[in-house]
Amino acid sequence: MRKKNSLLIILLFFFSSIFGQNCVSGYIHIEHSEKWEQQVYLSQIELEENTNTYHTTTIASTPLTEEGFFAFDQDLFTSKERIYKIQLNPISAEEKNKLSNKIKNFQLFILSKKDTIHFTKGETMFGKYTTSNSADLEWQKLKKFEAKYENLTDDFDPKQYLIETKGYVKDSLQILLVKLIGIKKLDDQNLLEKDAKANPEYYLSFLKELKSSELDPSTYAYLENKLNFITREIVNHKYKVSLWVNGIAFLVIVVLVLIAIKLWKKSKTPKAIPLSKQEKAIKNLIISGKSNKEIANELFISLSTVKTHITNIYSKLNISSRQDLLLKK
Repeated sequence: MRKKNSLLIILLFFFSSIFGQNCVSGYIHIEHSEKWEQQVYLSQIELEENTNTYHTTTIASTPLTEEGFFAFDQDLFTSKERIYKIQLNPISAEEKNKLSNKIKNFQLFILSKKDTIHFTKGETMFGKYTTSNSADLEWQKLKKFEAKYENLTDDFDPKQYLIETKGYVKDSLQILLVKLIGIKKLDDQNLLEKDAKANPEYYLSFLKELKSSELDPSTYAYLENKLNFITREIVNHKYKVSLWVNGIAFLVIVVLVLIAIKLWKKSKTPKAIPLSKQEKAIKNLIISGKSNKEIANELFISLSTVKTHITNIYSKLNISSRQDLLLKK
């Protein structure tokens, strides 16, 4: 009876495929089946920032047949491409701890309801699969590229990794969702923020592409949040730099204005005309308290000549009286 049921399921899948019922199907290879649940779980994946794991939301489960066959109907999938995960769980938490590090009990893939994916029976739990989804095919290429970085050693060069990975993502990948996954790998290695600060134009342009695409916004929400934070930092940094530059420029302008004012005042100040020898002698006699008549007698000159010299002295020293001369001595 159970064999008949299994055959019926296979036939139903076969005919549903013929009539356009696209779905996920295939076989799971299980050793020690008593240690595993006989139920396959389908989850939807959300990319998250600053984490090496993915946020999963279980959307369906289906039982395994005796032959290890399973299938998920296309109605579970959206018309837009999303990342999904199928998984088989150990039967207990104790077995989970034993098996999780030994056996890969899940598979990630990209799919939409218009595509199909089929897992063939192999030696591993989830063997090779065929898919009609071009994004998933490109993702497989990205996985092969990333395989050489899976076991990172002490001589791992983050700078070289960043250059090679970004170059591969930018130049070799054509599908936005797969590019997004590649960029997520940079985030997992804590390299995205550094590169985004150095090349904000590239990432903002990529985000613009994502927004104009048919991808669900939740798919690239983590990148948008990350870039919003980074661009705010860049703007704040530029604002602080601008304040410093403007402050320094203002101080320079003030200093230049003060120098200009000083030079202008200096240019407006009349140059002092030196006193003649006779004028200096008369000046010293005035300072010593001599009258005009006494000065005339002492220098053997007329009183009118003394007065003329005194007038010239006042003019050259920019004063108007003996009092001013005494104060200026």
